Amino acid sequence: MNHIVAGTLLPFVIGAAIYLRRGRRASLRLLIVIPLMMFICATWAVLPDLPRTFGFSGYDTTISMNPIINIFFFHYTINLYENDTDAPYNVAFGLMLAALLYAAWRELSRCEKAHASYAPSEARD
Repeated sequence: MNHIVAGTLLPFVIGAAIYLRRGRRASLRLLIVIPLMMFICATWAVLPDLPRTFGFSGYDTTISMNPIINIFFFHYTINLYENDTDAPYNVAFGLMLAALLYAAWRELSRCEKAHASYAPSEARD
């Protein structure tokens, strides 16, 4: 899980900075691109672990001991220092997802309120 958090952190921070800079407003493009980039970066971060997923355990051991895999969001360094306490990473990933959902929900609510004010008076009753 810590590799996923390391991969999603950069696009999330960029998206959060854009969101806050625009006065807590998110365009549809931002709401699509940031989660998509988070997914792509998370996939890139766990790419060295995929051989083990498909049953190539010897290949995974060879890869995991090579410092060149730091190009996958510091995968080698994280493997050196990680331990079994993944709870903070799970919480961090959950908070990132909650923040994305909050921004999307807030924009949807604003859009609905804006369109409701343009509705004819008979439709509101």
